[in-house]
Amino acid sequence: MPSDDETSPVFTPMVTAEAALRMILDEICRDIDMYLAQFMESDEESGAHKTRVALRRLTTALDSFAPLLRRKARKVARDEAKTIFRQLGHVRDADVFIAGLAERARTPALLKETDSLRRKTRSKIRRKKAIGFAARLMRSLGTGELLSRKRAARAAQAMPVGQFAAQALAAAWQTCQTHGADLAHLSEDSRHEFRKDMKSFRYLAEFFAPLWPAGDWEQFRERLQDLQDDLGTLNDLANARRRSGETGVGTQELRTLLRADTAWAELSAQPMWWQAN
Repeated sequence: MPSDDETSPVFTPMVTAEAALRMILDEICRDIDMYLAQFMESDEESGAHKTRVALRRLTTALDSFAPLLRRKARKVARDEAKTIFRQLGHVRDADVFIAGLAERARTPALLKETDSLRRKTRSKIRRKKAIGFAARLMRSLGTGELLSRKRAARAAQAMPVGQFAAQALAAAWQTCQTHGADLAHLSEDSRHEFRKDMKSFRYLAEFFAPLWPAGDWEQFRERLQDLQDDLGTLNDLANARRRSGETGVGTQELRTLLRADTAWAELSAQPMWWQAN
């Protein structure tokens, strides 16, 4: 199941990596357009959050399919996506902070400050012409500007996506493993990097989920979702603690960290479903 109710395109193992990339980017860019418009036109919290999810899925796709892409064009697209992502992150953090407060703590001054931040972010997005970002990216893909024409890149573009996906998943999983087995001993910054790498792995697995038997991926995904939920909670608790000026780690944070540590140990012990194919 794709994250946050997104859908992924369906393709077969013998579809080329380039064709798969085109389908994946088309789906992601439509999501970016839809959710960014929601953020610009509504105060619903989901607008900023879902746009950021779509942008993170986009950077995962650009990173994973890098062998097919022109380095400069990929960097330009990735940098613009990250800029929009960071701008929306300030609004997202404020929304999460307010949502975690008791009703009496949501003072008019705090709500006004958050509304002001939302308006300023919308203004920045308009000024930077970020609303047209997804359309520009798809245009560069359509004209071939995004794709490299070097020999190695052309070979990667023509590779069956089943073979390409297995290599990409193995590399992404290895990156996650480099963080070590004990999450409790990671610093908050290191744990945040682990969380980002796990998100990238999950999005990549969702892109390629149609290539393998549903049961293999679904069994792994369920435990992965538990881990990511706990990592997200840890991140929100740490942000709230910093914003409120509190020191020390509370009981909820310690319990969540223990669950995440256990989930990571269980995931690490499971066989990787793509290796048998």
